[in-house]
Amino acid sequence: MNNDVKQRIKEECPIFDYEKPAFPDDCIFNISPSQIDKFFSYPSVWYRENLLGQEQSFQGNTASVTGTIAHHIYKCVTQKIPVTREDINAQLMRYVQIVQNPDIDVNQVMIDYPLVSAEVVNNYIIPQDAKGMQVRCEDMIIAEVLKGIYVGGSCDRLEGDTVVDYKNVGKLPNQDVIPFNYKIQLLAYAYIYRKKGFEVNNIKLVYGVKPTKTIPARCICVNEPIDYVADKLINDTLQLIAESVLMVKENPRLAYLIFKNLDFKE
Repeated sequence: MNNDVKQRIKEECPIFDYEKPAFPDDCIFNISPSQIDKFFSYPSVWYRENLLGQEQSFQGNTASVTGTIAHHIYKCVTQKIPVTREDINAQLMRYVQIVQNPDIDVNQVMIDYPLVSAEVVNNYIIPQDAKGMQVRCEDMIIAEVLKGIYVGGSCDRLEGDTVVDYKNVGKLPNQDVIPFNYKIQLLAYAYIYRKKGFEVNNIKLVYGVKPTKTIPARCICVNEPIDYVADKLINDTLQLIAESVLMVKENPRLAYLIFKNLDFKE
């Protein structure tokens, strides 16, 4: 996505404009919480996108656009900002015209997002906000891992001592455990908040499950405490990523070993 397209999105349909946190001048690399899983599952892709600066292969689809709209609604409801379906639909139409992505079914998005977001708003956000807990929404947060290496991004929600992330999914999820790719992202936000002096003891996924022909839209929550194992997992993971980045920057010839692809061998 070139800069002209990004600028048009920012001006004409800001719902879909992804903002990045402001990192300090001494930042030589920033770790994105949402990309940590790819460091393990697709190391060569992670290297290309995060260190070589190649464009991400995934450019969005029907589900991701639905999720983006839902996140916007959740933010507006939490912060008591007026939001209308007419404005959302108008921005959605402008967005699909600008990006010209055949993987986005705009009609399906318009069907799904009101149903999914209503479930999460009515069955999670409103009841939780009524409890009077301190809530932070869409925080841009960063923390230093090693000198010059930072982790940072936008956290969906911090309520009390719990980091919350919203996910839009197409089928009923496992309600007993948070999958690793989501868990490591949540733990990264918890890591940052703890570095900033917040007490964070739990992570939570709030799923907005899209409707099917036989099952209506649903809201499902999965909670996990941050125990010793989880705390060690995120500390070790961020340390490993930071040291890998520094090693490759100092010794580019080792990239093929660290990121497991002979194509990088000089």
